Amino acid sequence: MAIKIEKGGWIFIFLIGLGLVGYSLQRYGIFDFSGALGKKSEGSKTAVDTTKPLPSTGGQSSKDVRVRVNIWVGCAGGLVANGGLDTAPGSIYDKKGLKVSFKIIDDWTEGTAALASNNVDVMLTTADVWAKDYAQLQEKGFNARAVYMVDWSRGADGVIGKQGINSIEDLAGKSIAFAPYTPSHFLLYNGLKSSGLSTEQRNEIFEKAVHTKDGIEPATLFAQQKVDAAVAWDPDMSDAVAKRKGAKKIYDTRVANRLIADILVVSDRFSAASPQTLKAFLEGWLEGVEFIRQQPSRAYTLIGTVKDFNIPSDLAKTMLEGVRLSDYADNKAFFGSGAGSDYNNIVGMAQDMYRDLRLIKRTPDIEGSVDRRYISSMEGKFSSTSTEAPIEYKAPGKGATPFATQRRSIYFETGSAAMSTDSRVVVDEIGSFMRAYENTVVDIEGNTDSTGSRELNLNLSKQRAETVKDYLMKKYGYPGSRMQTVGNGPDKPIASNDTTEGRDKNRRTDIKVYANPAGQ
Repeated sequence: MAIKIEKGGWIFIFLIGLGLVGYSLQRYGIFDFSGALGKKSEGSKTAVDTTKPLPSTGGQSSKDVRVRVNIWVGCAGGLVANGGLDTAPGSIYDKKGLKVSFKIIDDWTEGTAALASNNVDVMLTTADVWAKDYAQLQEKGFNARAVYMVDWSRGADGVIGKQGINSIEDLAGKSIAFAPYTPSHFLLYNGLKSSGLSTEQRNEIFEKAVHTKDGIEPATLFAQQKVDAAVAWDPDMSDAVAKRKGAKKIYDTRVANRLIADILVVSDRFSAASPQTLKAFLEGWLEGVEFIRQQPSRAYTLIGTVKDFNIPSDLAKTMLEGVRLSDYADNKAFFGSGAGSDYNNIVGMAQDMYRDLRLIKRTPDIEGSVDRRYISSMEGKFSSTSTEAPIEYKAPGKGATPFATQRRSIYFETGSAAMSTDSRVVVDEIGSFMRAYENTVVDIEGNTDSTGSRELNLNLSKQRAETVKDYLMKKYGYPGSRMQTVGNGPDKPIASNDTTEGRDKNRRTDIKVYANPAGQ
């Protein structure tokens, strides 16, 4: 039987079809109508109140979760939970009723753009890069927050140098390759900042630096002897050192073991619409981490089958040895309760870097960049007891070379070991560095000018070094075995004691930083 449709009916059907096509294009990120109209994206209209508890029921308007990742073994927990890039039947996520799709976007800027344009709901990034992205997204009115810690880099990233470069100070006047505005940049920047190099010397290093498009090219350039040093990651880093005679690793994230952390960031749009879906997704990721620890060989095999990753099983095993996949206890410790957490420490250090680089105009409140409710809501479902052995500290061997030496002006009252109030700010900077570079031992050396008797100055400089050590122990809880104190008195001047300016330079505290021999 033929059905007759009037002219107006055809127009109506056409408009319905156009609307459905438009919705599909918007939903799957092919075209963002809100951007075309000059309006803020959907996510920017939603603000999540992180002071309210997560709803105990509902909150699953969508069971789909779209996740931006780059080619990195740190996301192994999620891949294992999913059975690959897309949810496999019988996988952890499938059993939770979720449909997860991992989208490989290696470019960091494109990854953030995908989150802001609603092409993905969750983004894998690092805490340091997130400091920049959060500030820039805030300026555009877009809301997103860190909700989960994926892993710590534990030796996977490092700075390597040619023969003769044994410390950060040896980088002065040398050429170094790194990928800008990435964790490699952050690792180098903080290493230089915590060294004894002057501002002018640090600026010269960055001016002579070779910027690369990715984190693999620096290792290649170094192996080809086109640069003196490089910031790279394994396995390329170790391969590059092996290919260049006399080359060595200056320092890495086995030393700076609380500096580079991968995290998951979620848009407020998705968090507000589907909090229970997000919670199930994060729980599944944790279950994936537990599976890897129980059956690592199966996890290596699965990663090797992810075609687009191009990481064979044996390479996956090697790469995972340079990271610590985070469990619930790691997450709880990482996010903590606020200002004293690793998350706040890293984001704060990164904000300083990006403000110095003038990539962010202001430093928004760190607390606005994180949503701790998801980790808190899992209390009791996973163990809160850390599975990581505490660090034991051992004094460096005689004649050991520190990889960094800071010279700081820490002022005391005349003839006293009482530290001035303004100098506590300086010591707090040292404390933040020591938190991020946890697997280090530190020599605190007090120095004076030549005014007064040598014996008095020796005793006074030792007492002042002890004051700095006691402050770091009491405020930050650093073990005394990690810090050694020395009083040099007037015996190690760096300038003439015949001038006021020279005497000012000699009244200083030297902070010598060594890789912890017990942790290597």
